Order: sequence, then structure tokens, then C-alpha cells
Amino acid sequence: MKDSQEYILFKTIRLRYSPWMEDMENALPSRMVVGNPNKLQEGTHRSFAIEFNNNIDRISMLIHFKHLSIHNLTLHYRKKSARNRKTQKVYPQHKMNLFFENTLELLTYLSSKNYKVDWIEIRFKNGWAIKNDFLNGLEFITNNTQERNLLFEKLISLSSQGPIDINSLEINETYSLCTDGEVKLKALAM
Repeated sequence: MKDSQEYILFKTIRLRYSPWMEDMENALPSRMVVGNPNKLQEGTHRSFAIEFNNNIDRISMLIHFKHLSIHNLTLHYRKKSARNRKTQKVYPQHKMNLFFENTLELLTYLSSKNYKVDWIEIRFKNGWAIKNDFLNGLEFITNNTQERNLLFEKLISLSSQGPIDINSLEINETYSLCTDGEVKLKALAM
């Protein structure tokens, strides 16, 4: 029986190393780095990327981070085009210039507008970050491996995928999630 990917929330997962986050120490105020238990753990694998099913809006996953305060936000959006028109107008892309205190304020604002988010990168005051990954994916970056594992387990449980042994996954390898709960190494497309 062929596995149907259309019924799962996450299509693929990939553990990653995010060297660009090391630069974040210089960008954060000194009070957040010196003596902070959330200080970035150098040289470890503290991020993972998830590619969502095409029917799922990746921005909807941010509701699970509504309690986190935003340190920096980069968001590019465009007005959604009407689906019932014969010729769909392509609207220009804009950069969000508004400041939001937390993720809930951002989501409340976006829900009141008719916007499609093209690119997002959020850095939180606790040191975490969420940024775009490919077309319909997000990369979640935490402060250390333990936080990464806990967040990974939480998101996998939301998808009803079943427990995944994170220690059995290789760094920078892409794994496909199957409806039966199995995790398979994704073959490279040629």
C-alpha cells in the first residue's frame, strides 16, 4: 500500500547546525549574554527544520510560540490575490515595518489582514529563532541541544506522528515522515 503524504502535517524533518546563530551573541544586548542560562551553546547542533504539507500554512505553527517576546522581526508579505478571478493579479512584496511585543500580537495583526507571508525570521528574547526554510518549511533554532530536543518532541507530538528517537537521526540528512509513524531517509531527487 502506498503511503499518502497528504494526510500528515510534516512532510520532512532535518536536524541542522546553525553557525549563523553564533553572530547573534554580538547582536544581543550584553545583559542577555553575560551570565544568561540561555546563552548559545557553541559548536553544537541546536536547530531543526520541518517542511510542512502543502495544504498547511507554516505561519499557523507560530501560535505555539505566542508567549515568547520578540527581539527582532524580519517579515516580507504581499496582499493575497483573489482565487475566483480569471487573471490573478500579482501584488508587490513589502517588508513589515511594525514592531510587535510578542508572537500573539503578530498573529493577531496578520489575521486581521489579507496578507500572504513570503519570508519570516523571528528572533526571540530568550535566544530562540524561527526562520524560513525552503518553500513551505521553518527552521527552529534554540540555545542548546536539550531545548532543541524538547521542542522537537513537542512539535512531533502535535503532528500525531508518534515518538521519534532524535538520537537516531543524522545531522543535515532529510527524513520523510510516513502516515504509519515510520521515519525514512529521503532519497535525493535526480
